[in-house]
Amino acid sequence: MSNALSRRKWLQSSLSAIGGVALATALPSTIQAKSFEAACHASPRELALKDEGWLLLGSNENAYGPSPKAREAMLEAVQRGNRYANVQPLVQDIAAFRGVAPENIVVGAGSAEILGLAALAFAKPGMDVIAVTPTFFVLQSMARRSGANVVEISLDADLRHDLSKMASAISPKTSVVYVCNPNNPTGTKLEASQLRAFCEEAAKRAVVVVDEVYHDFLTDIQKDPSMIPLAAQNPNVIVVRSFSKLYGLAGMRVGYGIGHPETVKKLVALQAWSANAISQVSMAAAQASLKDQAFITMANGKIAEGREIVSSYLKSEGIFHPQSFANVIYFETEKYPKDFAKLMESKQVIVRDGTALNRRFCRVSMGTTEEMHKFVEVLKSLKV
Repeated sequence: MSNALSRRKWLQSSLSAIGGVALATALPSTIQAKSFEAACHASPRELALKDEGWLLLGSNENAYGPSPKAREAMLEAVQRGNRYANVQPLVQDIAAFRGVAPENIVVGAGSAEILGLAALAFAKPGMDVIAVTPTFFVLQSMARRSGANVVEISLDADLRHDLSKMASAISPKTSVVYVCNPNNPTGTKLEASQLRAFCEEAAKRAVVVVDEVYHDFLTDIQKDPSMIPLAAQNPNVIVVRSFSKLYGLAGMRVGYGIGHPETVKKLVALQAWSANAISQVSMAAAQASLKDQAFITMANGKIAEGREIVSSYLKSEGIFHPQSFANVIYFETEKYPKDFAKLMESKQVIVRDGTALNRRFCRVSMGTTEEMHKFVEVLKSLKV
């Protein structure tokens, strides 16, 4: 047996012993107690869970990832853990994969870091940031810390961005416009031609940040093209992507922004140590994931099956939910008791409460197909 194989087997056994990296094809979010602390989410509520049989459907993770190639790469990268990482190899790989130049890429610890950098760079004190509600919160939160004002625009009746209202809200005080597409928590998407036209016009007056963390779930790229080409050419458009969702690397914290080279320079200048922005293990996982598109196709198909399982039941019960194009479903809970998430927790299910248009909703993340069948059974037991 070679030294490389010996080290690999030692690493596999060691990491498995501490619950670090599983080598099964799927990573179900029904966590066994013995490995819970190594696999659970960061929420204090999830961290407190100790029993078997919980459905952890609250954090929009991929229950099927990381991919086999990513797991292998992570095991190998542990051996380089004594060396500082340099993100340039990953930057080169992302640039080639997305069809842009390396100068268009900034890598950080998840999409949250990139959104935070955008807020720090462009959300000026006393200026306005425009975003819909509900949507992902990090950029707005960081903007408020920077002294900016956040102007919230309600979603339309279909729980999509109301681009007309957003455009009307732009003023000389607007510094940043934020669009999450597909949107978290609703899973809804915008027509690409409408979004591009909106971005082009809004960018004449402000910086437009397009959060495409969930864009990987869109399978018809001709119908739903990314805003990446626009961002690479327009200094006032930034696209944010991540390996946390479909690529199954939420715990590895790898995200990136794509923008004009001059815009990217502004973001990179705000990083504490841009060349060493992520770890050796994280970088290896991301690089390997880009090369495992067969896994991505499989996972996307399974997640779509999970959406259909939940959506079919909700339709049969007449429960409103918009069509989702992400790994979530956002459904109305007005027919259920208040504090729906707490009610579900009593059934050993973790979900997230939400609101939209002055009505109560729940965001449920897609687990494995087996888990989504179990989730539906729990819903049926509530007898609305």
